[in-house]
Amino acid sequence: MARLIDGVILFIVSFVVGLILGLFLLASYSSQDGSSSGIASPFVVSLLSAVISTALWVAYDFFLLKMSGQTVGKMVMGIKAVPVGQPIPKGLSTDMAIKRAAGTWGYYALNFIPVLGGLLAFVGVGLNGASQLWDKPLQQTFADKFARTVVVKIK
Repeated sequence: MARLIDGVILFIVSFVVGLILGLFLLASYSSQDGSSSGIASPFVVSLLSAVISTALWVAYDFFLLKMSGQTVGKMVMGIKAVPVGQPIPKGLSTDMAIKRAAGTWGYYALNFIPVLGGLLAFVGVGLNGASQLWDKPLQQTFADKFARTVVVKIK
């Protein structure tokens, strides 16, 4: 549920970024006479949008996990990402936070691939999130294993 809350927040941000890039970079890309007068091709806009959106998703997760171990969704749900086998710190170390954020949201960089990119990104993020369902006993996602973290209930 926490990931869904974060996903809604970040989807809105990504949508706005994509819209702005599309408006500015694709403006008049194909004129009526068939010539290209826009600043960038659709592929370049798609690539830039994927890179910027992925960077925003990773940065959101990274900074919030580093500060407090919680994203907005985790705060709402009363859970926190902490290092495995250690006392609960205020936030995660830089190394743990970046690994967990990149492992969780980095799949969205695949969005630039025409046709299948969005599906591959969705499957990657979905599999990571679902991986906690079959992991025993700590219920870690692939990103948690990579960062050596676990999510615990704090309230």
